[in-house]
Amino acid sequence: MSLSLATDDRRSRRRRHALASAGLTTALLALGLALSVPTDQAEVVAPPDVVSLARVPGGVAAVSQRHGPTLTADGRAAGFTHDELGAALAASNLAPRVSSAAGPEVYETTLMGQCWGDPAGILARLRAELPASDSAAAGPATAARSLYYRTIAGDPQGDYVVMSLLADTEQARTAGGLARVDLTLRWDDGDWRLRVPTPRPSLHPDTSGYFLLGALP
Repeated sequence: MSLSLATDDRRSRRRRHALASAGLTTALLALGLALSVPTDQAEVVAPPDVVSLARVPGGVAAVSQRHGPTLTADGRAAGFTHDELGAALAASNLAPRVSSAAGPEVYETTLMGQCWGDPAGILARLRAELPASDSAAAGPATAARSLYYRTIAGDPQGDYVVMSLLADTEQARTAGGLARVDLTLRWDDGDWRLRVPTPRPSLHPDTSGYFLLGALP
């Protein structure tokens, strides 16, 4: 074998080794990319949130594992998310707990710890009222079978929001509509606080423009 032929043979073997090495590297990269891209079967989908109504001190309120309340103790409720549903849940939970029907152990601590506006004035008025003066308001005729909500002012991810709640009650249905109350909330120290005094409910014709918050089973 001549010197030129031997040199060409060595060069050919080097090219074959280089091509084989490059092919292996490409295959490994392709395998790595295939393993790193999630497939539809591997995609994790969070379960939908379930909101339901529950009887609470002073009436009925909506509850959710994801949006609150996350803290419940001694008849009180706190810990709501800083969004529209969290604000609606907070409104439905705090409003009944500042009525005399909730009892002094609940309305006193709720007013002074979770409200703004004139909580001291409302507390003084409630203490001066006869016991169970709101018993009719908390009776079966005014107990909500379902609640609806909508944002009518402010920003549920900001500092202030006005949530409108509709309650489907026997009393309101007899009168030809639903009971409506517009509640103002303020985001303060990581939770929603209710402005008091709250307005008296009014009669609203239907649920147009509102969303179902929850219903009793």
